Order: sequence, then C-alpha cells, then structure tokens
Amino acid sequence: MKFKAIMLSVMAIGLGLVVWGRQVTARADLTSDLAKAPQGVPVDSYFKFGTISNNSAVLTKTDFGENQAVQLTDAKQQLGMIWTSDDARMNLNVDQTASMWMYFGDRNMSSGDGMAFVMQNDDRKISASTVDANGHPVSGETLGVWGTDQDKTMATSAEVAKTGIQNSWALEFDTFKNVTTGNSALGLGSSFDSDPAVVKGYAHIASGFPGDAGTYTMHSVPISTTTRVQDGTDWLGLPKYKDVTTTDTYYYASMNHVQPIVGPKASWLVNGNWYHVTLKWDATAQTMTYIFDDKDPSTGLAKADPVSKTVGVPKSKIDPQNTGAVRWGFTGSTGGNWEPNAIVFEQVPGIVNATANATLKDETTQKTVTSGATVGAGHSMRLTYNLAYTGGSQNWKDIQAKLNLPSNISFSDGTIDYGDSKLGKTYLTADDLKSETPTLPISEMSQDNPTATITLNGTAKAGSTALTLNKFVGANALTDASVPAFTVQAPTKTSALNFELTGDSAKGITSISPDDPVSVTGQLHYDDNSTVVNKTTTLHPVLNGESLQTQPLSTSAAVGAVTYDVPTAKLLSGQDNTLQLYAEDGDGRISRKVTYTITVKSGSLDLSVPTGATFKTTTLAGREQRIQPSSDLNVSVSDTRGEGNKWTLYAKATPFVSLFRETLPATLIYKDGQNETNLTAGYGEIMSRTTTSDRDVTTISNDWSADEGLLLDVQGNAIGGTQSSPLRYGGVITWSFTNAPDTN
Repeated sequence: MKFKAIMLSVMAIGLGLVVWGRQVTARADLTSDLAKAPQGVPVDSYFKFGTISNNSAVLTKTDFGENQAVQLTDAKQQLGMIWTSDDARMNLNVDQTASMWMYFGDRNMSSGDGMAFVMQNDDRKISASTVDANGHPVSGETLGVWGTDQDKTMATSAEVAKTGIQNSWALEFDTFKNVTTGNSALGLGSSFDSDPAVVKGYAHIASGFPGDAGTYTMHSVPISTTTRVQDGTDWLGLPKYKDVTTTDTYYYASMNHVQPIVGPKASWLVNGNWYHVTLKWDATAQTMTYIFDDKDPSTGLAKADPVSKTVGVPKSKIDPQNTGAVRWGFTGSTGGNWEPNAIVFEQVPGIVNATANATLKDETTQKTVTSGATVGAGHSMRLTYNLAYTGGSQNWKDIQAKLNLPSNISFSDGTIDYGDSKLGKTYLTADDLKSETPTLPISEMSQDNPTATITLNGTAKAGSTALTLNKFVGANALTDASVPAFTVQAPTKTSALNFELTGDSAKGITSISPDDPVSVTGQLHYDDNSTVVNKTTTLHPVLNGESLQTQPLSTSAAVGAVTYDVPTAKLLSGQDNTLQLYAEDGDGRISRKVTYTITVKSGSLDLSVPTGATFKTTTLAGREQRIQPSSDLNVSVSDTRGEGNKWTLYAKATPFVSLFRETLPATLIYKDGQNETNLTAGYGEIMSRTTTSDRDVTTISNDWSADEGLLLDVQGNAIGGTQSSPLRYGGVITWSFTNAPDTN
C-alpha cells in the first residue's frame, strides 16, 4: 500500500519535470501585459540566449520599441535562460548597479514557478543549467539554477548541489510553493519550500548559492517493503511461505532560503503588476543588496517603503579562479503550473553604470527645497540635474534628457556643462524651456566625459506642483531623478517694493584696483508710501551669477536705506563683475533687481625674496657637502592677474667669494626630484605654474630640504676659517620671470 501511495503522489504533482522536449499546452497572450511595460533599454548584443535544448526565452517588443523585453516563459514545462556575453561580464572589483522591471503574469494560484537573477562562473558558460543524471536541463522548482533532488537515492546535499549551476549566486522570485514532504516528496523535486523560513508564506524572494552544499538540507524517509518468500515445505511436501520485510532509506531536500522576503497573500507577485528591482554590488564589502518594488510602474517614481535585504556574496564562491569578472543573467521555469515571465532592463551592470540626481534650490533664501516645502513667489530658483557615468565596457550613448519641469517655476535660461571641458557649454534659452516636458540631447558620456550638469534658472510663481519624474534615456542605460513636490505662496500684501541705487552708486558702474573696497548704496520704498521695516527686510546679493550670503537691513540705518560691502575676494581681476541686488520684505514682497558693474583692473605678478639671506653655518669636512639655506631665505610668488595665467621663475648666481677675494669652490644648484640645475653657470628654471584662483600665492621655499630645492654644492677642497674667526663667503642670486612656461 505504501508503494501504491507513492505512485499516486507522482501522478498528482507533476512538477520538476525534465525539459528536453518542449511541450506547449497553453500560451499566454502577452500583448496587453507588454503594453503596460515601463520603458527600458533595448536588449542588445551583450545578451546571449542560453544554449540549452528548447530554451523558451525570446525577445519581444513593447510600446517603447523592438527588443525592449525578454520573455522567458509563456506555457507549461518550459525553461528560459538569457546570459551576458563574455565581453559584457560584470566587473566584481568595482561597485555595480543593476535595475530592471519584472513581470510574473496574473494567474494567481495557477502560477509557477518563477524567475531567478543569477551570477555565475560555471565552466559551461551560457550552457549552464540544472541537469538530471542524464545531463538534461531541469525546470520546475529548480528555476533552472538550483540543484535537483529528483534522484531519491541521493543521500547528501553535496550531490544535490552538483546538479545546480556551479560557482554561482542566485536571487529567486519563486511564485509556487513546493512544500511536498515525507513519502510524497521522494523523487519529485517539489520540496524546496518546506524550509520553515518560507513554508507559511506564499510567493517569496530569497537568495543562496546553488552549487554550495550548505544551501540544501536533506531529509530521509525509510520505506518498508514486505515480500512473501518460500520457507520450506509442509508435511505434505507443499511449499510454505512467510512475509519478509526490508527497509530502504530514500531522500529529498529542502532549500535554505537566505534573507527571504515572503509574500503576504496568495496573489503576491502574480497579480498582473510590473515590479521594479534594483541590485547593488558593493565590491569592497563583497555584498549584494536587493531592493524590491522600489518604483511605481505607472509613474516611475520612487516608492517610500521598498523592501531591502543585504547578503554577503564572497567573491571566492562565485569567482574561485579570481578572474575579477562574473557572468549574469536570468532563468525562468514552469512546471504543471505556468506563467508569462518577462523582464525589461533599465541598467545593465558591466555595460554602463550611470546615476542621476536632481536638486532644487531657492536662491533667494539659499535653501534646498525639500518635499512639501513652501517657497515665496518671485524667489529666484535653480534646478540642477547631475548625471554621472561611473564605468562600464561601453560609453553611455544617445542620451536624451526627458525633463518634467515644475509648473510653478518660470524658467528663463540654463546651461549644460560637461566633465570634458573640450565639449564646451550648451546655453539654454527661455524658448528651449517653455515646455514643461522638454527633451534635451546630452553628449555621449565616458571615462573622458564622466559628468553632465544641467542647470536651469527661473522664478517661482504661485501654485503647487506634484513630485515630478525626469528620465535620462540612453541607447544602453536608463536612469531617472525626481524633483520634490512644493508650493509657491504669493505675498500677503500687493503693494510693490521699489529699489533704486543712490549716491555714487547711482551711476551703476565703478572701476577699482585689486583689493580696493567697494560699497554700494541704495534706497527701498513702497509704491503706496508705506514704511519699510528694516528689521524684517533682507538684502540678496548675486555676484557673477553666484548667490552670496544674504543680510538684513541695518536697524540703525535710515528707513529703507541699503549699504552693501562687496566681498573683494569674490571679484574677478582684469574684467567686469556684475553685481545684482534685490530685497525681500517680511510679507514675501520682492523688489526688482538692480545691477551694478564693478571693473577690476588687471592684477600683477610679484616675487617676494629677502634682500639678504644666509646659508646654514657649516663646518667643512674635507669632502663634498651640500648646504641648505637658512630659514630666512623665503621665496614666494603672488599672482593677482586671475585664474589661468602662467608664469615661470628663473634664477642664476654669481660665484661665492670671501672678503679676501678668495673664491669658494662651490656652485649653487637647484634640485627638483632627480633633476639638478647649475645656477652658477647661468639662468635655470625654478618653477612653472598656471594659477588656479584670482589671487594665487605660491611659497616656493616651503618644500626645500637638505636634499631638495636651493643647495650650495661645496667641494672638498674648500677652505674655512676657525671657530673664533670663521671665513665668510658671499654671492648674488638674480631672479627673473617670464609670463609663460619656457617652451624650449
């Protein structure tokens, strides 16, 4: 009877079947499902179909174009696999991010079996899969990656592990509960989810190492068989029989689910929704963080409460040969139940790693706008998008910035700046930004051009805006950034606040020498002649497009009187500087901007050296010695001509002679690393520099030492005096500038 019960269990479950002949008994109509698919990047040559028999994976289109999605399964008893090519393997030595949308159909309790994200260095490469004793791929609960226990005589977890993909780590999205246990589990491959960590849940997500024995727990089942055998003859010579019972032990396995995420209800995962998944590889910590359901499929906006788990993935387990790379891909399988498994990729690690973020700043208050904030109407606003290319085997190509601008900002202008200065700057006009959804082309990003910054300037206008999503879509990567929801509030009073420059400032222009102080004066008043309250009125300075520290009007000054001392360190030398001033009162009223132009005359290039200096007192030792200057020989160059100017400093020296006209057998040298220049023989280069600021000061003697910088090389035949009457030598060092480095 026990044997008969086992046979009935086999007939009823029908899961974990060997897939070496594709049997399509039903087919999913994915047309409407794919129409709802979010945008991704085309699946290109960096992916390869797994070379297993009857691989069910196919590329398909969505409303965003051809080859936008990978469909792994669409019928019963299938196994679909897709892997990155050799050239597109993931670099394990740097941080990586993968992101994608996943679809499990809407068949609810009729679904099975799910998908798995897999990283592997199996020797079979893109032919890797779970196999049975005959080498045939196995689907069902294995998802094509975990080991199989269909051979009930396999007694150890190591034997099960050998049948899975080797040198691998997998993250499963399991949509079918394989919880058969006891006699009924023998030889079926339908017991992995009897793990206490997931057995009480529904569909689940969990990770592990398919080729590692520690991933599986073995369970033994003794099976007794009674056989009637002849036991001699009776007194009539007829055969006698007796029942002989023998007991054999058979085995099945459950899987140890690491950091599981268990579904709260039966329809979880398989409810017709697209789910977003982000995986982050930390190369230093050797961990993988998987974040599930972190974006809304209808809007693409980030969700506030995604589920996140982090697990250790030692490189020694997935890259035992220490190649520094790993192949990755997706597997999907069905058994007696089925589902239409599909994936849309946003970012493919190893191809392009890219990030984007958005920052909205109220330039009037100098505060970053956060979700739910309130901004005053008329405030100057600056919206900045920062794109970064952090690596990959390909450049980030054909990028389109598909912006979704806040409706309560009137944008006036903007720029696009690149990490590669040779690409120049793109200037944007109000016409470029008149649409709330402009599309801006972005130059190809690479190691040579790793950043792109879009800066948009505008003025806040009354109204509220919702959280907006901005997409940066390239041919081989897609990323996004959101701008927070905020409200712009109109002033509580309507009379206008006027601003005029007064006194010498009324001319609107001045010319000064570097470091000269500049004070700008003005007067505020309302058009209804109401009183300006100095205490609650704030002055906003903007110099050369940069918002500076705000300041309240002085309470000791006359009503509405403005005095602003310009920070001279911020002024650019040798050019015109544009200062804009405007004021905001306590009721949110903002004045017009007044403009004041400050022309700073060209700066100078100055050398600071002492008129007299010494070398350290030295006792001659009858051999060659190098003597360094005393601390009083300080040499520095001050360049106030502005950033980007060049100079080269030279020096030469006369021979050193005593009061008795005796010449010291020595030369003055300048030592820079391995290079030595004899300054006694004539001019030699001391330093070349390109300035990095408007007031660039370089103290050349800071790095001089006993073996570096200016040194007096004294020969062994030099004659010195006595301790009571030392012999003194002197010489002259002449310094010279050119305004550009020597090109000879």
